[in-house]
Amino acid sequence: MCFSVEVEKELKKLAYQFKAKKSKEDFDHFYELKAHEKDGEWLKQQLGLKRKPASSPFKEADPEGRIFPGTFTTVIVEEDGERLLKPMRYRLRPYKSKEEIPTKFNVYNARFDSLESRQTWRRLFMKKHGLFPFKRFFEWVDYKGARRLIKFSPENHELMWAPCLWDYWESKDGSLGFYSFALVTDDPPWEIQNMGHDRCPIFLKEECIGDWLSPAGKSKHEIKQLLKQKEDVRYRYEWVEPETETRQTSFSLN
Repeated sequence: MCFSVEVEKELKKLAYQFKAKKSKEDFDHFYELKAHEKDGEWLKQQLGLKRKPASSPFKEADPEGRIFPGTFTTVIVEEDGERLLKPMRYRLRPYKSKEEIPTKFNVYNARFDSLESRQTWRRLFMKKHGLFPFKRFFEWVDYKGARRLIKFSPENHELMWAPCLWDYWESKDGSLGFYSFALVTDDPPWEIQNMGHDRCPIFLKEECIGDWLSPAGKSKHEIKQLLKQKEDVRYRYEWVEPETETRQTSFSLN
């Protein structure tokens, strides 16, 4: 799984590189939601939580650009032939769910081999495709008998980008709603597997981005073959210092 990610926070940079524009309407809506982040009782009712949230459910990347499941970040989608930057939560919440999916279930990584078999992904595959740009990702691995956090970055690339599936959830009365997503992962290249991890975000070939974002008219087989076309990169790694490993090792949304 992809436990944590470091993102690019500068929207102008993303807009330029991916020929997209910021969806002002969606960002304005997101900041309207943030205005309610201290209204615990209202959030509990609207989100279907068991208790008032201990922290804001509308967290953004930290000063270093680090996000975890439950954090909001920027995803690229295509609407009416135009690429848009939208704020989305990194952890999918299905559109009709009455309550949050328990955190023991991974709904922030969609395995390539389960896109058609798992109900959560099957409903979104071929319909709600996005692209998630980020700089590097973090994974927990077993190393010399200890659990350690490791950081992977693609060599010779400032950014990488993963295909993702998204959804829009709305409360029963329609007063609260947000986008959320899960990035698509696959078997890792040898250098990641060699360091003890068995998954990796798909780094989609740049020339395949358009077809992924707009799958209409293509078959499932064609799109799955497209996902196998990955950028030819090698990943370097770096151990995260022990004193920062415990910054956030778990999360709770309910």
